[in-house]
Amino acid sequence: MSFKTLQISLNGRIATVSMNRPEVRNAMNTTMIQEITDVFNELHQDPNIRVIILSGNGPSFSAGVDLEDMRAMGEMNWNENVAAGNKLLDMYLAVDNCSKPVIGKVHGHAYGGGFGLCTVCDIVVAAENTSFCLSEVLIGIIPAVIGPFTVKKIGNSHFRALGISGERFDGKYASEIGLVHYTVKESEVDELTESVTNQLLKASPQAVSKFKEYCRNMDNTHSAELIADLRSSKEGQEGLTAFLEKRLPHWAK
Repeated sequence: MSFKTLQISLNGRIATVSMNRPEVRNAMNTTMIQEITDVFNELHQDPNIRVIILSGNGPSFSAGVDLEDMRAMGEMNWNENVAAGNKLLDMYLAVDNCSKPVIGKVHGHAYGGGFGLCTVCDIVVAAENTSFCLSEVLIGIIPAVIGPFTVKKIGNSHFRALGISGERFDGKYASEIGLVHYTVKESEVDELTESVTNQLLKASPQAVSKFKEYCRNMDNTHSAELIADLRSSKEGQEGLTAFLEKRLPHWAK
């Protein structure tokens, strides 16, 4: 996989996707938006990949969507402008719908669209001094595309308060509102991310994929059928048998 704005590292069953525009704090231009979409769609279908880590090279995770591109979009005709918004939505959906667990490894800044990327990661590990911000209202727009993802992650109350003020806050507060799951010193982020990754590798790939799908569409309509299907599946039987036989299932070896 070769990309202009991303750095991809494959280490066994782990893929690390690093945004690689450090000179602009990984501001997401149209190229990066499309490349994030493409790489997550590829990794979604790769049976050899079990965990994906999303990070940013340089001093920041991501400062959001590139404002030069954003201004240019505003000068497009209406249909082109809407199409550009849909491209951004496609990126978030590609991450959110990915069948593999996605860890956000966050430091520096996570503003606007970068904040949005945190909302579509399954687990977020952040440096405690990271600065978070829904900054859109400060530049005359609103966080419309990331709104539904953000409400699911932190609730409507926090979304309204942070979205209307544009205030900045640190990793500790991000953890309190549910945006971030683990906050540590910046020097400890890599170690904790590795620990979380190793824990995820213990889980059944099929069960993880099904659970993520279940979380996106949760209701009781087909819950009995779902658990029955998984209990009788090859991985379900292997997991239950391995537990009873006091051994590791094949996917955890």
